[in-house]
Amino acid sequence: MRTMTKRLTCALLAATLMGTGCASYDGRTGMETFGRGMLNLVLSPLMIAAGLAQGLAFLPYTLGMGLGELNKVLLQANAVSLDDSYKATFGVSVADQHVDQKTGDVYGQEGLYGRFKPEAIFEANRAFQRLLVSQGMKEDQARNYTLTGNYRYAWSRGHILLAVVYRHPGPQPFRAAAKQTGIVTTFRPDQRGWYEPYERDASGQAIDEVIDWAAMEYAVLRQDKLVATLMVLAAEAVKSGKRAPDYWPTERRWQAGETAAILQESADKVKRALPS
Repeated sequence: MRTMTKRLTCALLAATLMGTGCASYDGRTGMETFGRGMLNLVLSPLMIAAGLAQGLAFLPYTLGMGLGELNKVLLQANAVSLDDSYKATFGVSVADQHVDQKTGDVYGQEGLYGRFKPEAIFEANRAFQRLLVSQGMKEDQARNYTLTGNYRYAWSRGHILLAVVYRHPGPQPFRAAAKQTGIVTTFRPDQRGWYEPYERDASGQAIDEVIDWAAMEYAVLRQDKLVATLMVLAAEAVKSGKRAPDYWPTERRWQAGETAAILQESADKVKRALPS
């Protein structure tokens, strides 16, 4: 039965992601379809634990879960709680009357994420660092962890490459070659370019160690539950001490336009990890 479940899951994943590259940018993306399809499959606790261990790449699997179901899964896995994430990200508990208990959307707050708002990445990092501090990390240490995004194809294709990194300089300015122009530039925390990942600065010193990464459809970030889950998975990746050196060659391919292939590879991280 478990083997059959895995085969069904993998087949659905592959079929869905093949269509992701041509999905229209209206919020109804290939990954959303995949998430809804997961409602028709039974994921065993062992499969869920294996998926959570894959970090940000597990996000598609959470799209089809209701708020209560997802919260229960995270608690069973001894992960950072969804309640802590909602408090850090949206300033409310998951049980708050303004939170839709089915979809996880927070009523009465202006949507920031997945909507091409420059301030979203700033607020996302403040929320992420608040979450790390709520888990016992010191504030000065939390400032070394940054949520980054490569937005090269966010506007034209609706695809984004996200990564959580350990930033050696912390919240300090640094000089590095800009992603889009190659021109050496001084980046500061009040600039959006500061929130892209950089392997080395202009003098060759290491800037970022990538902890985890995932490629996805930009529009799915409009879902408050998904954003809160992303924070949980990013915090879990930090807690585990993992590193993802494969990000840098992947990003070079992303820059060259191989977004559809990388979306597939991101999803395949989970597929390979599912127990047989």
